[in-house]
Amino acid sequence: MKIISRIKRQLFRGYFRIGAVIHVRHWRGHGIHSPFMYGIVRNVFMKSRITGRDRTLYNALIRHRIGRKNGILLQNLYTHCKMERFVLVGAMDVPLPPGPVFCILLPNTTTETLGFMARKILAQSGCLVVLAPHRSSRRWKVAQQIRQHYRCVSVDRRVMMLYFADPKLQPQHYRI
Repeated sequence: MKIISRIKRQLFRGYFRIGAVIHVRHWRGHGIHSPFMYGIVRNVFMKSRITGRDRTLYNALIRHRIGRKNGILLQNLYTHCKMERFVLVGAMDVPLPPGPVFCILLPNTTTETLGFMARKILAQSGCLVVLAPHRSSRRWKVAQQIRQHYRCVSVDRRVMMLYFADPKLQPQHYRI
């Protein structure tokens, strides 16, 4: 009986090791053929510290109780994409400044606001970040509909969905 349980345990561990190896492969940028996404993986996802001097977005995210790791990742993404303005959207609609905007939808954002802001941001070549897309099935469905209806590059990071609307980029979906 001990032998069978040991074999089961080893098979179970092996299964999860394979999944971890696949995740590490994409996390390091292997298998990603888009130069845009490869740059994001190498310069944003692989960094554990804030790369630029600007910390305004990071400080705003910490005030809204977003974790340190996600705050660093989003600050580095904001710097890497060279956006000039950012907007944090909580429970209510926020007026958007003109031009490209880095919009972050916080976990307490309603699904109606999520769809409304996606229409506004992705129509003007911006970047949309949906935090906690798996919080509810309805929220996840809306996140998937955004990916299917808009011509954008989408990235599923498990804890957040990133949408980049740029006419120069080919629409693709990445799970990293």
